[in-house]
Amino acid sequence: MPDDIEWMKRGLEDPAIERVDLRIDIPHSARMYDFWLGGKTNFPPDRALGEAFEQAIPSIKVMARENRRFLGRAVRYLAGEAGIRQFLDIGTGIPTEGNTHEVAQTTAPDSRVVYVDNDPIVLAHARALMDSTGSGRTAYIHADLLEPEKILADPILTGTLDLDQPVGLTLVAVLMLVADHDAPWAKARVLMDALAPGSYVAITHPGADFNPTAMAAVVEAAAKGNMTLVPRTRDEVARFFGDWELVDPGVVPVMGWRPEDGEPADPAAAYYWSGVARKR
Repeated sequence: MPDDIEWMKRGLEDPAIERVDLRIDIPHSARMYDFWLGGKTNFPPDRALGEAFEQAIPSIKVMARENRRFLGRAVRYLAGEAGIRQFLDIGTGIPTEGNTHEVAQTTAPDSRVVYVDNDPIVLAHARALMDSTGSGRTAYIHADLLEPEKILADPILTGTLDLDQPVGLTLVAVLMLVADHDAPWAKARVLMDALAPGSYVAITHPGADFNPTAMAAVVEAAAKGNMTLVPRTRDEVARFFGDWELVDPGVVPVMGWRPEDGEPADPAAAYYWSGVARKR
C-alpha cells in the first residue's frame, strides 16, 4: 500500500504531531472497520481479526456500513433540524466518505469539528487528508476515551470548540471497546457533563441481545486478538443516555433510526443499538 503509507508519512511529518509508534503489528478496531468498509488502510493483523469476526457474523460488513450510515443521518439531523454547529467525534476511525465534518459542513458550512482517536494511523490520515470546508474548522486529537478529562482539557479542543455553547457529541461504535471494569458509563458521563444545555449525544453500540451466540463468538475472537469487545443489552445502552431527552424514535436498532430510504425490511439485521438524546 505505498500510496497509503506515503499519506501517513505526510501526516506524521506535521510538526504539530509527536512521533508515535504506528503499531501495525497488532489489530486495531479503526483499521478493522476500514477493512470491512472496503478501505486500504489496514494490515494483516486487522484483516485476520476482521475475517474471524466475519466467520461469526457473515453480515458484519453490512453492519459496518449501516453504522456509518447512521452517523451521516445523525449528523445531518444535528446540523440541520437541531441547529448544532459544534461537533466532538470520539473514536473517529480511518477517514472515508461521509466524515462528520463533511456531512456537518455541507449542511452548515460554519460547523466546527474536533476528532478524537487513539490510533496514530487515524491521526496521520486525518492530518494529511482532511480539510475543513466552507467557513468551518476541523481539528484532531490523539487521545483515548479512557481519559475523558484529558480530551476536554486539550488545547486543540478548547481552541476549536466553545463548551459554553451546545455541542454534538458522537460516540459511534466506540463504547464497546471499554470494559465494564473501566466504567464506560462514567467515562461517557464525564464528556456529557462538560457540555452545555442544548447539546446532543449520538451513540451506537453492538447489542448483546440480537444474536447472543454470534456475539459470544465475536467476543471470543476479539479476546484471542487481545482486543476488548463488550456487546451490551438495550437497557445497558440506554443507560449511557442517562437523564438526557431521547430524540424520537428512542433507542432502536441502528437501521431503524430515522431511515432516509424507507423502513428496512428487518431493522434488527444489523446488531447495533442506536440513539440520539438532548441535554435539557
